[in-house]
Amino acid sequence: MTLPPDRLRRLDARLARVETALSAGLLGVMLACMAAGAAMRSLGQPLVWADELAVLAMAGAAFFGAAACLAEGGHLSVDLLRARLGEGAGRGLARAVDAALLLLLLGFAACLWTWLDPVGLIAAGSGAALAQESFNFTYTEPTMTLGLAKIWFWLPMVPATLGAIIHVALRLAGQGARAC
Repeated sequence: MTLPPDRLRRLDARLARVETALSAGLLGVMLACMAAGAAMRSLGQPLVWADELAVLAMAGAAFFGAAACLAEGGHLSVDLLRARLGEGAGRGLARAVDAALLLLLLGFAACLWTWLDPVGLIAAGSGAALAQESFNFTYTEPTMTLGLAKIWFWLPMVPATLGAIIHVALRLAGQGARAC
């Protein structure tokens, strides 16, 4: 089943809106944590967990925000070379950059797959069993002050990376937004 180009563009735009909303929500969490931490610190009752949660929320926001920017062609780029090339060569350069970016994102996805080892986790039955068998403490390592497993704060990398791959692949196929 092949989707028509306009439907692919709409799905891509919808995914980018979800990523933007997630990024904005996480930035709101970060701002609230920083404000609460500053207020409580000034009252002599510091919230030791507020800084850690703010940093973790900011990291998640950065991943989702970066994916959304790729969808809209809003990422940073140096256009000096492209401006000096003709229109055809400039388009070719843009496609080469998109192809390199897609390869980089696929490499990052492979690193995530290896690091998170979902097959090993399922085979082991739990994060603790995986840690015991393979010394992969990804699912059991706690945060410093929150006491929660860090995996919950690392998981946003997976959907953000998949979203970025979709955006760049659609752009390469001529269905997504084109950078300036």
